[in-house]
Amino acid sequence: MKIEIYDNQVPYIQQQDIYGYVKKSNYRIGWGDREDESYVDCIYSSYTLDEFKETGLYDVFKKLSPLSELKPNVDNFERCIVNLSKCGDYYFSHAHKNEIVFLYYVNLEWKDGYAGETLFYNDDLKDAHTVSSFVPGRITIFDGEIPHTIRPQSTYGPDYRFTISYFIRKETYESE
Repeated sequence: MKIEIYDNQVPYIQQQDIYGYVKKSNYRIGWGDREDESYVDCIYSSYTLDEFKETGLYDVFKKLSPLSELKPNVDNFERCIVNLSKCGDYYFSHAHKNEIVFLYYVNLEWKDGYAGETLFYNDDLKDAHTVSSFVPGRITIFDGEIPHTIRPQSTYGPDYRFTISYFIRKETYESE
């Protein structure tokens, strides 16, 4: 299973616009990107495809997808979620069946020691095999069936950690 990490794909001025857009979003409590609603501590905002396109990230993802070894069809929109996490939030490992995830790290500044990394686990959930550090503007593309979680952010960091997750259905892989 493949995980691809891209930096320097989104110009800083666009990153600023995305950050402003995300900060003005309407947030809800629950799990917008999970079927299991038993945990309600997460704060999220759902975006329509048109709202996602307004961020400008759709065009960036479309440009990356032909390069992606995962060969996803970026046009096969499933849903888009902005996750807002806070210091002290608890996260657990989860996966997304039959989906590819384009994950974008929204915050404009994130220093060493703030934590907030995305951890990817082996199927037995015993060991993390890949870590995507929280880097402003970073894009991580991965098979949603890889178990993953967020390492909670440090109390030394910003009050909020924002990510945008754009989900597409896996069955739309392009054949090579």
